[in-house]
Order: sequence, then structure tokens, then C-alpha cells
Amino acid sequence: MNRSHTMETIQIVGYKNSGKTTTAIKLIEKFSQRGIQVASLKHHGHGGIPLGLENKDSFKHQQAGAMISGVEGEGILQLAKRKAWSLEQILAIYEIFGVDLLILEGFKREHYQKVVLINKEEDLILLDETTNILAVISSIPVKSSSYITFNTYELQDFCDWMLQWYKNKAIR
Repeated sequence: MNRSHTMETIQIVGYKNSGKTTTAIKLIEKFSQRGIQVASLKHHGHGGIPLGLENKDSFKHQQAGAMISGVEGEGILQLAKRKAWSLEQILAIYEIFGVDLLILEGFKREHYQKVVLINKEEDLILLDETTNILAVISSIPVKSSSYITFNTYELQDFCDWMLQWYKNKAIR
């Protein structure tokens, strides 16, 4: 697209096993098939260090005092920092690569526009606890008319709608 580069960011939020990864994959496929540089970032919300970092050399470097330590191989770059990464720091790294659209999976408390996934009555609380809701994908009826809502079986329609949303943002 011929525009000054601005990375758009969309969050996909929902509770465990709500379909976040499936939704992210469908969006990534839809956007990348149209030549849009799409990237993803998943929040490791289970506590602790993500698998594959602890007791590795880069972790030992960090423990020895390195502010940031990294390891690269076969197209994989892992960076470890002594203090927790802020989302802004991570997004700055993504922008270096010329990403057009970043899909965040999780990070419920962040301020970016969100797609909220609802699977059961108890999940409806997310609509009250979450800000900047762009759309809702639900397998149960959602009474609010404040958001565009798709049924879980309308995932392709949702992806088409998101593509149109993105194109409208890109024109501005």
C-alpha cells in the first residue's frame, strides 16, 4: 500500500480455549494473502518464563548481568531482558520490520482496538472489563448493540469485515 508506514494493532482477547489462536490464524492468512505485512505477538499469560529460555546460555548471560541477551538461529530470534519487557518496547522491535498489521493475542488490559471472544455466559464479563472493543465473536447471544457481533461460525465473514476495516484505516 502506498502510505506512510504506520503499524496498525488489533488485539484478540478471550479466556483460555476461546478460539483466540484460530481467529488469529484466519486473520493472518486473510491479510498475508493480500500482500499485507502482518505479524503476531502472543502473550505468555501462564506465568513464568516461556519454554526454551531457562538454563540456556543466553539466560546465563542475562544472569551474569547482561541487560539484554539474545540467541538467533534458523530465523528464530529470542531476546531476554533482565526486567520485564514493556509492550511498547516489543512493538518498537516489530515496527523495525515494516509490519503493517500486528495481531496481539491476549494482553487484555492494553488499550488497542480489540476483538473479544465469548464462548459462555461467564465470558460476558469481558465486555464490561475490556476497553476499545471493535467486534465480538460469540457462540452465545450477545445483547449489546454497541459492537458489531459475529457468531463463531461466521469467522470468514468476520475476516472479510476486518479486511475492509483495515483498508478504510489505510486510506486515512
